[in-house]
Amino acid sequence: MAISLPAVPFQISYPQLVDSVSVSRAGTRAMAFVEYADAYWQVQMRTVPLSASQRLLVEAFKDASRGGLVTVTYTPKHMCIPRAYWGDADNAALTNTGNLVSITGNSLVINSVTNGLTLAAGDLISLTTGSYNSLFRVQTGAVAVANAMTITVEPTVPSYITTGAVVTFKNPLANMRVMPGSFSIPDEFNPVASFTLVEIPK
Repeated sequence: MAISLPAVPFQISYPQLVDSVSVSRAGTRAMAFVEYADAYWQVQMRTVPLSASQRLLVEAFKDASRGGLVTVTYTPKHMCIPRAYWGDADNAALTNTGNLVSITGNSLVINSVTNGLTLAAGDLISLTTGSYNSLFRVQTGAVAVANAMTITVEPTVPSYITTGAVVTFKNPLANMRVMPGSFSIPDEFNPVASFTLVEIPK
């Protein structure tokens, strides 16, 4: 079972991809770079100053998250549609989800999309297989032709996302959890609550 973010306004926060890379050195020179774990998304969440009723919603969310034991379904609040559709969020091309046909490295072939759908570098999309929701940033975009397109993304698609996955272009989804110990909400009028979300498979 997953929960949603509390229905309160949040300050601007963007998901950041965290790379797990170590470097070996000889003196001051970097000699070898090794990725020792998969990259993952992290988001520093901060609310606006909260009213008394909003504070209760945030505290209920904190309790429901159980210190990170419960999955949070996250949608980026300030980067929820591709750049080509800023000012046109209701464009029908965005509501038609795609189908993941193949994965070759970081290259994805997607079909069942609306012709003319435009994705560009920096846009966020998500892939969903069952209860697995995973977020990706477009590196090389495309314009859909013959109801299909090929794009490259980061990070690498994990093994639990398979062909046939649903591709979401508007309000992409990611499975996150609250980092234990990151939640803060001071005892004051109109407090600002903050917490860190980190990506998990489901």
